[in-house]
Formats: sequence, structure tokens, C-alpha cells
Amino acid sequence: MMKKRKSKVLLIGVSLLLALSLTGCEFFGGNSSPAPSGTTSAQTPTPSGEGSDSADTAAVLNAGEYTTVYTYASEDTDTSWGGSAATIALNGSTAQISGSGASFSGSQLTIKQAGTYVISGTFTNGQIFIDAGKDDIVRLVLQDVTLHNETAPAIYAAQSEKVVLVLADGSKNSVSDGAGYQATGTDDPDAAIYAQDSLSVTGSGSLAVTGSYNHGIRAQDILAVTGGTLTVNAKGDALRGRDGVAVQNGSISLNAEGDGIQSNNDEDDKKGFVIIDGGTLDIQSAQDGIQAMSALTVTGGTLQIKTGGGSANAPTQEEDFRGGWGRGNETTATAEESVSMKALKAGKQLAVTGGDFTIDAEDDAVHSNNTVIISAGNFNIKTGDDGFHADAALSISGGKIELSICYEGIEGLSVTISGGDIYVTASDDAINAAGGVDNAASAGGPMGGDQFSSNGDIFIRISGGTLDLYALRDGLDANGDIFLEGGLAKISGPSQGMEGAIDLDGTMLVTGGELITAGSVLNVSSESTQPVLLVSYSAQIASGSTIEMKDEKGNVLLSYESQAACTLSGFTSPSFKQGETYSLFIGGEKRTDVKLNGNVTSIGDDGGTYNGGSGGGRGNWGGNGGMPGGGRPRR
Repeated sequence: MMKKRKSKVLLIGVSLLLALSLTGCEFFGGNSSPAPSGTTSAQTPTPSGEGSDSADTAAVLNAGEYTTVYTYASEDTDTSWGGSAATIALNGSTAQISGSGASFSGSQLTIKQAGTYVISGTFTNGQIFIDAGKDDIVRLVLQDVTLHNETAPAIYAAQSEKVVLVLADGSKNSVSDGAGYQATGTDDPDAAIYAQDSLSVTGSGSLAVTGSYNHGIRAQDILAVTGGTLTVNAKGDALRGRDGVAVQNGSISLNAEGDGIQSNNDEDDKKGFVIIDGGTLDIQSAQDGIQAMSALTVTGGTLQIKTGGGSANAPTQEEDFRGGWGRGNETTATAEESVSMKALKAGKQLAVTGGDFTIDAEDDAVHSNNTVIISAGNFNIKTGDDGFHADAALSISGGKIELSICYEGIEGLSVTISGGDIYVTASDDAINAAGGVDNAASAGGPMGGDQFSSNGDIFIRISGGTLDLYALRDGLDANGDIFLEGGLAKISGPSQGMEGAIDLDGTMLVTGGELITAGSVLNVSSESTQPVLLVSYSAQIASGSTIEMKDEKGNVLLSYESQAACTLSGFTSPSFKQGETYSLFIGGEKRTDVKLNGNVTSIGDDGGTYNGGSGGGRGNWGGNGGMPGGGRPRR
């Protein structure tokens, strides 16, 4: 009998996770080509506990004890089998068995012990039932198998440590259930393929699964996919692993009326995880694309995800700018708040260290009810709500992000950007630190919507990266402070109303970095150590105008083609020095020279200074004063 192996668990701190950035997932075992049944060119894998020390479930946890790495066991990737394997030929409603460990009665093929079973043929209305020892590993090698069960799962593993489905090279397999059977509890079998313990799918063949009753493939412990071409259509969730889902490789196409991938254990932070290490995933889901109750980690792979009806189907969100000045009221169409349609969603931590993402989401594209950590990856996103949302801290240190359609672009209690290339076009704020109130459909779902914490600092910190932002409300909006320490930020605010390139309730401290805006910049701190220049134009600058700042030698220090009409701009550069003179150019024509006379210099494009921020005319909007035309109401 196969012996149960102990899991390998390591503990690492959050700082180490961020510093090293997960680059992939370790695994054990080979991936040799399958040998034909009856040959001896490959040997049956060593049984668990008999000379094998690899773990069937090994996790790396951070200080919060979230599972962030899954170590695949040898049997998860082993596609070989040898002459000791039993062979089973299905024929409509009968089965011919050669070898030990399996029996057939009525319409049920029963497997009672560990081992490898090579299966071919068709069951028109029957079931493969696995009831082995609790420490047993059962491997089913599928060679052109068609299974259907009208009243229960077509493959049902009631007991075993793990079931491994090996998709034989070149084989085409299909498994389906009917819509008519009734489960009586939440843990009752309710999927075309259902395992009470762990389940793995590997190989190089194909498997099509149709879950007509509810889910496509469901495991009560860990569901792992390491290879093959997998197509799942499900009434409920396509892939569901209660304790965890891990994808190492494979070509996976999921179409679900529920979630594409879900792990739903909410009783243990170590469980309820989803890890994507590679493969190609095409997910279309009526609800969430990938949902992890605890941690969602993506280290690689190509993911194309569409949720709900896509961004075009999102409830309309409109702004009332109160005559052009004020925060405005957010209004939305009525939405079904009980349905969550996010592309990537985590309950505790969402971390991306690699991968290519194409997302069209009716709800948030990337969402965590706690933290979001992005260190790499390529994102092409359209969303009806937030592009990236964290109820707590959100950090971006690398990758390329293109948000072409969104309501708010990047939102968190705090937002820290230290690297990456970020392009955002937002109908509300491009980057927001706990600033807005989301009333869209994202407020629903099993883990709730935007629940901003009242604890911790609220801020935006930019120390690196390249930002190109266009917002119909505010480019940067913080209900606290903004720190500009490095990187390059080009920002266009709205053409009407406040022209809010940068808006905040606290102060903006500038100690480094480059900034050029088509729109207003509020509350620059006099404690800033890098000079800031603020300009008010005597006439509105048209959208598409090239705004440049040059030094006395004619070198271009800052250049930006505005994405909105504006009457205000802000500039800073590490090249700026107090006491030196610079020139402002609009559309290639020189407007004025300006001498930086302090940490914050405010001028008009005619060379005149501001009049101190009184009620009429231009206000001293570079310091802690109001906007032109009077003070701006604070929210």
C-alpha cells in the first residue's frame, strides 16, 4: 500500500517575498512520453513512501501564512506507465478488465486500490468510481475515452490520497454529466469529475469536460493541472479546488456560468489559494475569472480573461461636477450587487511576478480585499470599474500596465509605485488612495466589494517607473499625502472643472523624479527639496499640444503631448536648480522664461506671478492655497 507523504512547508517573510520576487515553482519528477500499454520501456512510478521523498503538497508561506508557491509532486507530472498497469476497455455499458485492482458491476467501474489503470473506450451512461485507501494514489491513463453519467459524476473519487488523470499522447477524451441529478449538501458530488481528496491532470492529450449539473472539475483538496489540452464548459465553476488550485502548464479553455477557477476554503489562510505558474488560459466566465479565498499568485503563463459581459456591459457611472468645481456625485445604474465579475480576485493577497494578461472585465480587473503586489507581468486591460484595486496596500515595482478603459485605474488605501511602465485612461481617477466611493457592481460578490480600512496611512508614493495618466477627474488623487521621489509622471486631468492632474487632502512632498502635467497640481509642500514650477496659461492650451521645458542651452528637460485641454501645468525635474532660468515652449513656440526662485515657483505664461490666491483671478495654487477662482471644496 502506498504510504502518505508529509508536506514540505517553509516560512519566509513578506520582505523576502518582495525582494526576491517569485520566479517560478519548483517541481519533482520527469515528463517522459507515455509508452504503449503492455510494453516495458517505462516503469510504473515508485509508490509513495517506497523510495520517494517528494511531497504531494508543498507550500511556501509568507509571514501572513498565505500559500504562494506550490511544489508539484512526481506523480503530478509523470506521464509514463509500464507493463504492470491494468488495462480497461469500455464498451457502451460494459467493461473488459485485464489486471488487478478494478471490478465492474451494473454501470459502474470500481477501483479499489492504488496503481495505474489504462482506460479506453466509451461509457454511454456509467461511472468510474474510485474508493481506494486513504493513502493511495490512483492513476487513470485516458486513451480516447468518452464518459457520460446522466445522474452523477462520470468520474467520482470518494476516497484516495490523490487521483491523477494522465491524458495519453495524441488521445482525445471527453467527460460529461447530466443536468438532472440532485445533490443534497454543499460537499456532495456536483461536478462531472469530482474528487473528495486531491486531483491532478497531466499529459499531452486532450480532455473536454462538460459540467451540465454544476461544476466541471472539482477537488475537495488540491486541484493541479500540469499539462494537456483541457476544455471545460460548466453550469457552475469550471475548475474548483477547495483547498487550492495550481496550474503549471497546459492549454486551458474555460467557459463557466460561475467562476472560471475558484478555491473557496475560508477556514485557513494557508488554504483557499490559487497559483498560476504557466500555461495558456482562456477564461470566459459569467462571474469571477479566477477567485482565491486567500492568496492568488501568478508567476507566469498567458491569461486571457473575460468576465460578465465585459467592460462594455458595465453599469454606467457618471459624474456631476457641481458646475465645474467640487468633487461631484457618482451615480450608477442599478446592478445586481450579489454577483462579482472580477477577472483576478483574492481575499487576502494578490501577487503577480510574471505572465501576460489580456483582460476585459465587467467588474474590477485585479482585486484584493487586502493587498496587491505587482512586480512583473504585461497587462492589457479593459474594465467597467477599477483596473487594480486593493482594500489595503497596493504596490507596483515592475511590469507593463496598459489600462485603456476603466472607471478608476489604480486604487488602494495606499499606492506605492517604484517601477514599471503604466498607462491609464480613466473616466474617474487614474490613481486613487482611498479617495472614491464605488457604487458599481464590484460592491457585490462572495467577498464583498471596496471596503476601505480606516487604519494605516493613506498616501501615494512614486519612487520609480514611468506613468502616463489621463483622467476625467483626477490623475493622482489622495485622501492623504503624495510623495514624489523618483520616476517619470506625465498626467492630463479633465479639460473642464478642476483640471485635476494632482489632487490631495494632505501635502505633496517632492524630493525627486520628473513630472509634467496638463492640469492643476495642488498643495506642493514648501519642504520639498526639488524645485517645482507651476504655470497658469492666459488662454487654454489645446489637447494634443506639446508642452516642453528647456534649460538655458536649449536642452529639453521635460516634454509631453497633452491628452486634454488645460489652463494649468506643473513641472519638476532633477535638473531643476534654484536660481537658474528655464524656458517654457508650447507647440514649439517659446512662451516665457522663468527663474526658479524657491522650492515652489508659480508664474503665468506671460512671466507674471500669481496674485496670492484671493477669491478672483489666479490663485496661489502652488502652495497650500486654493485653485484659481476661489478655494476648492474639500471632501
